[in-house]
Amino acid sequence: MKKHIPTSGSKISRRTFIQQTAAIGALLPVAGRAGLILPASLAEASGNFFTVHFDPATGRLDVQRRDGSRLLHRATLRAATDRVIYSTAQSEYSHAVELTHFRDALGQGQQMVIRSTDARRQINFEWRIFWYEDQPALSVEAKCLNVSAQPVNLRRIDPLCAIPAEGGSLFWPGTEKLLTNGAMYYDPGHVFNFGQAADQAQRSWWNIGLFRNYRDEGLVIGSLNNQTAQGQVEVQRLDGDALGVSAESLLTGGFMLPPGQMALSNRFMLHIGADPYLALEEYASAMGKLNQARINSTVNGWCSWFYTYENISEDEVLRNASFAARHLKPFGLEYMQIDEGYQRWHGEWEGNERFPHGMKWLAGKIRKMGLKPGLWVAPYIISEPTAVFREHPEWLLRHPDGQLKRVGPWPSEDTDWARHENPRRYGLDISHPGAAAWFYDLFDTVANRWGYEMIKIDFVDWSILSAHQYHEAGLSRAQVYRRGYEMIRRAAGEKCHINECGPGPVSIGLIDSMRIELDQNYGYRGNVWQQYFQTPTGSAAAAAKRWYFHGRAWVNDADHLCLNLLSTSQAKAAASLLALTGGNLISGDRLTDLDPVRLDILTKTLPASGLAARPVDLLDDDMHAVFTVPVQKSWGRWQVTGFFNRDEENSRDFSYPLQRFGLDETKTYLCFDFWNEQLLAPVSGQLSVKTAPAAVTLLSLRPDTGQPQIVGTSRHLLMGAVELDEVNFDPQANTISAISTGAPGTQHKVFIYLPEAHYWRQGKPSLYTDFPGFTLKLIADQLLSVLVKFGPDGRTAWKIDFNQFFGA
Repeated sequence: MKKHIPTSGSKISRRTFIQQTAAIGALLPVAGRAGLILPASLAEASGNFFTVHFDPATGRLDVQRRDGSRLLHRATLRAATDRVIYSTAQSEYSHAVELTHFRDALGQGQQMVIRSTDARRQINFEWRIFWYEDQPALSVEAKCLNVSAQPVNLRRIDPLCAIPAEGGSLFWPGTEKLLTNGAMYYDPGHVFNFGQAADQAQRSWWNIGLFRNYRDEGLVIGSLNNQTAQGQVEVQRLDGDALGVSAESLLTGGFMLPPGQMALSNRFMLHIGADPYLALEEYASAMGKLNQARINSTVNGWCSWFYTYENISEDEVLRNASFAARHLKPFGLEYMQIDEGYQRWHGEWEGNERFPHGMKWLAGKIRKMGLKPGLWVAPYIISEPTAVFREHPEWLLRHPDGQLKRVGPWPSEDTDWARHENPRRYGLDISHPGAAAWFYDLFDTVANRWGYEMIKIDFVDWSILSAHQYHEAGLSRAQVYRRGYEMIRRAAGEKCHINECGPGPVSIGLIDSMRIELDQNYGYRGNVWQQYFQTPTGSAAAAAKRWYFHGRAWVNDADHLCLNLLSTSQAKAAASLLALTGGNLISGDRLTDLDPVRLDILTKTLPASGLAARPVDLLDDDMHAVFTVPVQKSWGRWQVTGFFNRDEENSRDFSYPLQRFGLDETKTYLCFDFWNEQLLAPVSGQLSVKTAPAAVTLLSLRPDTGQPQIVGTSRHLLMGAVELDEVNFDPQANTISAISTGAPGTQHKVFIYLPEAHYWRQGKPSLYTDFPGFTLKLIADQLLSVLVKFGPDGRTAWKIDFNQFFGA
């Protein structure tokens, strides 16, 4: 007789868990017994973090944490066709279970392999559950085998389904907040309040975070690979502590699984982190490791789009490249990327009449200036005037009725927008061999014959990813999209930087960087400011809701830095924000027309540091305002924190305990204001800041050592991360020394905190004191300025003898 299994989220004993899940007697020892086939009544194993039980009588999975609390209850595996849903819980399935050890890029552990046979001879399943020895993470994936005599229109595979309709549930008691993700750059997701009963189900692309507060454990459920399908996760609130969860692998509306063929789901992970930040970062790290993420190439450059739009010309590119080579290359700018507007048509990518010398010639001119050329391409778009459209209509996407499918950013073909579009555009179907060969040759030409070292891929959502079915009907959208990037990477080579404006979770491991926000920087000052700070899809919100992917899955690209229309305070805020993302740093201004103030602001962002700031207010709002990033060098560690006020009329007060910044509340920190070059009062326990309207307060926080120490610089927004080396304080000699780096012919300041106050008096040390390569000046009671000057090699070594300087 089966016993009732309680559905509360309360802790239960391991004995009770075993007895109430299935009467299987003693525990099965699995250590050292890889490949063990279990009798039908025995389907359980334990690791350091979980106990996993599968009941062959019901086709359901239960997972218990080692502390006795439930995680999953009566979960199933499902697959949906155009006609019916199949589930391991259906009585037509019989199940065989095998336990094995495994090792992958994330570590080693155990896996349970469940093979489910359909007595109706329709769909057989193979369900794999993985758990690791050294991390609180559990993964699931599935295979569906068509054992019928007919093709099956398979729409979706759910390798984890614990929803009320199936009698299952997830337990994560006290969930108050959800962090979702969007399909691609235009939707960075949302922060939802999830504390009320009967909240509406929330669906997220790729991954979702479930959080209680900032200090407690966080749970992230997400797809680790999306090479065969596009991953989605849905979470809903049930009674008590129970939640419903469904992890789904979406194929294509017209995906056909032939008889005898197998379809694979995504691999989904349930990862428990010590807090929300670690849960998200560790999930992204697992994603990156499993897919061999490319995270070492960052674009410091310029792009033409946001001031020329499609009206870019060869002359405009060269003028900006010449300026950049003289004024910005010494600070770290490398790339000049030509955006939409250079091409003859979408589908004919040679230069138009505004590029009379051609795209190869232009790339060569850019390289001769010591810069790297980059190019925007929408490779899946084919316009009517092109040779491809005229000569190879069989290469193009089609509707289910066989008619050519038009593509565009409009809602549908049956709109005035679409009807009046001229020329009409169509989608290239690279599952056709002829189209694939043309596609490969395009990128071979751009990268190798023309010489472009950075390629930006765009317009994918409403082209290749809009297909109902492909020429090769047994391919999903994810498979075709992944295949495209595999061809791009093979053609362009390993050194070419590929910037993705599509679903990075599918192309991970093949791309270098990914656009993460909705780039709608159109209009005047108010529109530009809104794009950065006043919309939940803009740069600040996206940098907050997707920071954890940076440096783990890809390099984040949080939009261009456009300063020309902004006020000085707004320009400083936008520059600070993009510098704190750590990712691509791309100017979107006409460089030749930037005034000296805004040009100086731009130089302070270059080069990108590679360090992504965490959002301090991650769970507080859907438009985030506070970011902090730790900087670690061989000579010291400090925190850089930005407080952003999006309100254009009123000041804003911020106040947080130091713990929220990852700092020790019992210690005292020296606080330096970057933009005002000002030493503020020491901070302990709580950090409170007032930020002016439409502005930023950018601070460095360094532990007070009680000795003279560097607290900031005027060169780079991370205040020492890129411009200081070999810093050393010698307490015996009472000296401090360092090597500063900077653009030849420039100078910048280094600021040193003095533990002993030196009040102003006429004469030395309040006067300028010159040394070879640097000048000292006391600028406040406890703040000394070192003005460092750079010769041709861009390196200046300096040393200060405090006894000598202060006349001791």
